[in-house]
Parts: sequence; structure tokens; C-alpha cells
Amino acid sequence: NQISKIQCFIVENAKVSRHFLKQVNPKIIWDNVLIFEMDKHQIQSQNNEILNLMKQHRLVGLMSDAGLPCIADPGNHVVRIAHENGITVKPLIGPSSIILALIASGLNGQSFKFHGYLPSKPEERKQSISALEKICKESTQLFIEAPYRNEAMFSDLLKTLSPETRLLIASDICGENEYILCKTVKWWREYPIQIGKIPCMFAIGA
Repeated sequence: NQISKIQCFIVENAKVSRHFLKQVNPKIIWDNVLIFEMDKHQIQSQNNEILNLMKQHRLVGLMSDAGLPCIADPGNHVVRIAHENGITVKPLIGPSSIILALIASGLNGQSFKFHGYLPSKPEERKQSISALEKICKESTQLFIEAPYRNEAMFSDLLKTLSPETRLLIASDICGENEYILCKTVKWWREYPIQIGKIPCMFAIGA
């Protein structure tokens, strides 16, 4: 399985993580596995260590004690470091594309809301985007769009949002052409993409 291929894990609790890994892979050789424990109260002080781990290892796993990493658990800061340094983020199979997108966003996983579809009419859609941006600093805002309107949504997001707001584009999650990237609107304006007519999750946050 994919977990057995990973030789470096960033974890919430080393003891709990070792117990889980031993259950998943009874033949695990601990000399070949690095367990790095997050200081969830001062995680920013570990930025350089975390980035070095990502650069030194081809695969780095992020583990939570229970549930899912980044969802009411520490870890989104680790994911953000990956995005900011051009390192691919891939969520393993989970309960839904909404949660998988949030896990892989680096945005606030403590407080979030999924809105489904925003209005299809351009002016109403822009008003809705503006309203969501006003609350996205406190709570991550997630939404979807009909695939044939992806490009219109993306265009309106870039036109409406402030340059420093962070925007997640997560398309074809767990598919062959999976694309997940969370950057500032300013960055997206400089490096726009063509999403195409495929399922896509959008999210905005601070």
C-alpha cells in the first residue's frame, strides 16, 4: 500500500503513530522510517525543519492521531509549506471530495463551511463571492460549480477577490489528472490555468 512506501512521517504524536504504522505494516523496519513530531502549539518554529524533510524525502506522510489531518486537527500549516515551495500535495482516499480538498488546501480546517453551488448569474455570483470573502478569514469557504461553468467561476474569482486572499483549485480529485493547488489570488492572476469541464472544488481563505 501507499503508506508502506513512505519513509518519513510528520505526526501529531509519535507513540500513537508508531502503533498505527505497526498495525498497517507488521514488517516495518524502524531504522528506515523517520517520525517527526509536530509541536502543535509552536509549529511555525519548525518551518525550516519541516521544509528540509520535504526536500530530503521523495514521499512525506502527514498523520493525525484520529480522524483526518487538517480537519479540526493540526497539519494545515505543513500542507501550506508544501504549496509555497512547489511540493505536490496528495490526499489519500477519504470520505468525500469536500474533505479531501480541505485536507490538501492548507487553509483553516478548524472552522469551515461548504456552500454547494453559488448563483449561476454573473452579477449574483460576484456578489456571493464578495460576501464569502468577508468571512473567509475566520472560516474557510468551500463551493463547487457545474463543470461547464468552471472557467466562468475561476474568472469571476480572480476579478472579484482581493490579491492576498488564498484560492484553492482542486480538480479531478483522486483521478488520473488530479490537480490541487492553493495560492494567493495575486499568484493565480500571474499564472492562470485552464480548468476544463471536469469536477472541481473551490475554496477561499486567509
